[in-house]
Amino acid sequence: MNTNRVTVRYARALFDIALEEKKAEAINKDMQLIEESSNSPEFKAFLENPVIFPSKKQTVFNQVFKNYVDDLSLRFFKLLTEHKREIYLKSIAVNYRALFREHNGIKSVQLTTAFETDENLNKEISDIISREFKTKVELSQTTDKNILGGFILTVENLQFDAGVATKLKDIKNELLKA
Repeated sequence: MNTNRVTVRYARALFDIALEEKKAEAINKDMQLIEESSNSPEFKAFLENPVIFPSKKQTVFNQVFKNYVDDLSLRFFKLLTEHKREIYLKSIAVNYRALFREHNGIKSVQLTTAFETDENLNKEISDIISREFKTKVELSQTTDKNILGGFILTVENLQFDAGVATKLKDIKNELLKA
């Protein structure tokens, strides 16, 4: 079975219903929360465990998320468990968020630095990218000590690598050629 096709179809169906019910933005926030929660090994193991009955998964999911997500998201999870598709929840959330960004003309931007950046710097970067691409920007920031310094900026499929580690590797390669 092509899991990508399954996740895109479920994400599209959820997005269409969310638009119809005028809840697209709320569901986008729910999908972001679910995507982040899915990075937890415990949550992932819970979703993938075939021994846990679907009704038990629904109960646990409702207890954990009922105060944080919209009712539509809870109903959607129920549908997934009834069709034994809960293992695809993270991928569905990722696809939903991509559909939401595309629909609203928002570019996804990933900033990777060697240290945690402050809110002012993130806002400044978002504003610059917003002006350059003439679009709204959704910026997410991660830290990676391996780049030593500088930054790596990824806008959709474009990447600008100004990391110190990359510059050092380039210098090393140039010296080895000479």
